[in-house]
Amino acid sequence: MADTAAGAPLLDVRGLKTYFHTEEGLVRAVDDVSFSVSSSEVLGLVGESGCGKSVTAFSILDLIPVPPGRIEGGEILFRGKDLLKTESHERRRISGNHISMIFQEPMTALNPVMMVGSQITEVLKLHTLLDSHDRWEKAIEMIAKVGISEPRKTAKSYPHELSGGMRQRIMIAMALVCDPDILIADEPTTALDVTIQAQILELIKAMQRETSAAVILITHDLAVIAETVNRVIVMYAGKIVESGDVKTIFTEPKHPYTQGLLKSIPVLGEPGKLLESIKGRVPNLIDLPPGCHFANRCPFARERCFEEHPRLVEVDSDEHEVRCNLYYD
Repeated sequence: MADTAAGAPLLDVRGLKTYFHTEEGLVRAVDDVSFSVSSSEVLGLVGESGCGKSVTAFSILDLIPVPPGRIEGGEILFRGKDLLKTESHERRRISGNHISMIFQEPMTALNPVMMVGSQITEVLKLHTLLDSHDRWEKAIEMIAKVGISEPRKTAKSYPHELSGGMRQRIMIAMALVCDPDILIADEPTTALDVTIQAQILELIKAMQRETSAAVILITHDLAVIAETVNRVIVMYAGKIVESGDVKTIFTEPKHPYTQGLLKSIPVLGEPGKLLESIKGRVPNLIDLPPGCHFANRCPFARERCFEEHPRLVEVDSDEHEVRCNLYYD
């Protein structure tokens, strides 16, 4: 791949629209989403389940099931090349090689009837010219690199023979074995206990520092976001509602939804403090209400919010954007 032009983002998503055509109606899972990722940046995508985080990632990697899903519009530019206009074989070469992903549940992502070492070598077979011996040795090297003892023994194990934390480490090894430019981590600590979660996050950060890969971290856990990323994108009902650097989002959140998420985090040293919840439910994406999609749950909603859909506007600085009628006339 050609080098990224000076100052140009490594990945530039513009106006992405990914819809699902169902018997009940049209689901606008990702609706006009735009963001960019620079080399070595760690970007966080955060929001409740169903907000469009994972669908955004699957769209980038061409993993949307067709039918019922389809990318209806937008651009996904990797090093200036629009992946949506790229031939399928070229896009497959980029996915897994230059853009890789750690999936949410390793037990379903891994093949239950293949040794984990063989699954890592399959990635190398697709994307490198290494012979079978060198592929196997590279797989063992990666298993050791992600902190698993006895890598040769582990390479010959099947997924069910490993713990949840070890399976997730194998997924990280598979994702990083080809030295990708971008690593997408989709809820990488789901279903792991707190201690293992911390170990996996530390491993991802350590590997990112070593390889200088850009990382897109998808999670609903704001505590994970606070410790890990440089910049945050908050999504709600298929749209970006706020974005900015991690310090700004945590100290000066503007969107009522972001404020609600932060108020629901337990505070160390205040065990008796009751956590606040965001009232109501996420709207049905098939039958979205007019106006702001968050209006029916927003404590600051006014008549205009139920009639006019807000646009993203800059607040404080050009690095901080919010989609809310409270911030423009």
